[in-house]
Amino acid sequence: MVLIRMNRFRIRRSSLVAICIASLAAPLTLAQEPAATPPVTQTARPSRGPRPKPTNIKALPKDITGDDLIKLMRQYEGDLGVECGFCHARNPETRRIDFASDENPVKDKARVMIRMTGDINTKYLAQLSDHKPDNAVTCGTCHRGSAMPEAFIPKPRERGNQPPAAAPQPSTQPPPAF
Repeated sequence: MVLIRMNRFRIRRSSLVAICIASLAAPLTLAQEPAATPPVTQTARPSRGPRPKPTNIKALPKDITGDDLIKLMRQYEGDLGVECGFCHARNPETRRIDFASDENPVKDKARVMIRMTGDINTKYLAQLSDHKPDNAVTCGTCHRGSAMPEAFIPKPRERGNQPPAAAPQPSTQPPPAF
């Protein structure tokens, strides 16, 4: 009787081992089979054709494409740490952002800043002999991810960094009497 139970245990144990091996081998076999369909590649935007031509463009090139405009706006978002609604107004009826609207006064400030960085790069930095075009001034140069850039406050000078003090000049007046 003990012998029969031992044989049943061995059979169950070997069956269990066989099942485990089969379950582990199945994914390996499936992983080695060639895929029936090509892998799906993700795109940044579903294929709906080109974006419509941007409207009400005043500080950017008039011929900018919709895709290039979106890339540039995403850069502005990162440089300023804001979202679209910071500069663009919402349509009160649809509650959606109306990108062409000029209702938000921050948009006019943004246009001034866009022109300013363009001028700095083309009129001033371009005059430097060692300037590299890759080192252009962007919104992030000053804003550094903040909508309102902090004022620059120089670090206090440390003793080792101070220019040498001028030696005191000998006085021609007698020392004060105590």
